[in-house]
Amino acid sequence: MNGAFLDTTVVVHIAERVAPLAARAERFIASNQPAEVPFYALRELLDGRIRLLCDAHNVLLGAQNIGEAMLALLSRNPAEGRKREARQQELARILSCLYDKNPTGSRADMKREALDALALKISQLWRRARRLKMVSEVQPLGCFNDGMLSFGPSDELRGPSGSFTCLKKERCAAAAYLYDNQAALARMIEALHPSKLNLALANKNETKQRRRALQELSRSGPVKFNKSSCRALGDAYFAAMCPPGSIVVTSNTSDHKPLCEALGKHAAEP
Repeated sequence: MNGAFLDTTVVVHIAERVAPLAARAERFIASNQPAEVPFYALRELLDGRIRLLCDAHNVLLGAQNIGEAMLALLSRNPAEGRKREARQQELARILSCLYDKNPTGSRADMKREALDALALKISQLWRRARRLKMVSEVQPLGCFNDGMLSFGPSDELRGPSGSFTCLKKERCAAAAYLYDNQAALARMIEALHPSKLNLALANKNETKQRRRALQELSRSGPVKFNKSSCRALGDAYFAAMCPPGSIVVTSNTSDHKPLCEALGKHAAEP
C-alpha cells in the first residue's frame, strides 16, 4: 500500500463528480492512505477551472442571452485554445440541459437559469475541493489568495478578495519549496530536455514552458522568480513535493512520468 498525493486533475474529477472518474479516484484514495492534497493543487484549481467557469458566468451576465454570450466567447483570441473551447462547452452543456427541461422557455428565463446553474456549480466545486474525504491538505502557500468566492457590485463572480491570482506582496512559495532541493530541480530540468522525451511530449507548449520556468527558478531563485510563471511549474511541483512512500495520483501520467522517474518516484491513474 502506498500513500496518495493528489494532483489538480483528480481534485477536479472528485469535486465535479465526474463519472466514473470520481468513483475510481475515491476508491483509490481509500486504498492508498495517507492521502494528501497540496495547497498548490487548490491554487491551480482557483486560477484554472474556477476562474474559467467564473469567466463564462460573467460573459453571460453581460450578454442579452446565451446565444450572444456564445458569440462573445467565439470572438476571444484563438490563442486561448482549450480555455476558449471549455467556456463554450460549459455554456452549451447548460443550454442543452435547460432546453431539455423547458423547450418553450423564454431567452430571458434561460439566461437567468443558466447564471444560477453556473454559480451553483462553481460554489459546489470550490467547496467540495476543500472537503475531500480521507484527504489532508498539506504544504501551505504563504502567497495563496485563499478564501471564499464572492459576487461583485454588478453580480459578477470574483475570486477571494476579488482576485484569482496570488498575493502580490508575497514571493512564490511553490518556487521556494522546489528551490530547496537543488539536486531534484536539476534532475527535472534535465528530464525535460527534448532529447529525453518522445516527440509529442517534447513539442507540447506546456512542456517547454515548464522547463523554462524551472530554469528561471534555478538561475534566479525564489525571491526573483516571476510569479506569473508559477502555474508553469505545474507537474514538476507534484513530482518534487510528493512525500517518500506516496505516489502522484493524476489523470495525466504521460506528463508526470518523466519528472517522477527522474526523482525515483511514481505517478499513477486511479
